[in-house]
Amino acid sequence: MSTEIPRYFGLLRLAFDQALTAILDDVGPHHPALRSAHLQLFRFGGIDGSHTAELAAHAGMTKQSMHELVTHLERNGYLVREVDPADSRARLVRLTATGRKLEHQISNAIAATLDAWEERLGTDRFDALWTTLQELTGSTTPLPDRSLIRTEPGQQRTGRGGGHVVP
Repeated sequence: MSTEIPRYFGLLRLAFDQALTAILDDVGPHHPALRSAHLQLFRFGGIDGSHTAELAAHAGMTKQSMHELVTHLERNGYLVREVDPADSRARLVRLTATGRKLEHQISNAIAATLDAWEERLGTDRFDALWTTLQELTGSTTPLPDRSLIRTEPGQQRTGRGGGHVVP
């Protein structure tokens, strides 16, 4: 196999990794315990009230791996787990005040990353990129309204038709 083939496929991952790095560079100085893997919890919108298994499924990782991420964030004061009133065997993930602040900072960093991509590409090419990503992934999530992503902590963080997504 040509060494070029994995390299081409790697461009998709490289763009994602660069976005994660930009987001972590933005929020990381205020949260030294945070690693890029922890951003997996915040990829699909609000995590407050979710089960670890749901978060794992959304992030495409094992329950055990997600449990490790949740445990780390719990130890560092970003969230707590509490009994699910609907099922005493299950635990819900709940953000603490510090976790809500982090969620807000991640939302702002996501918006800043999208702004940087649009500035670099121009509006037409950026919109075409989003449309292309929708087609490739089968997603119908419209381009997020970045003014809605940049809400105050504790407010609903939805764009035009969906939650925020780490690019």
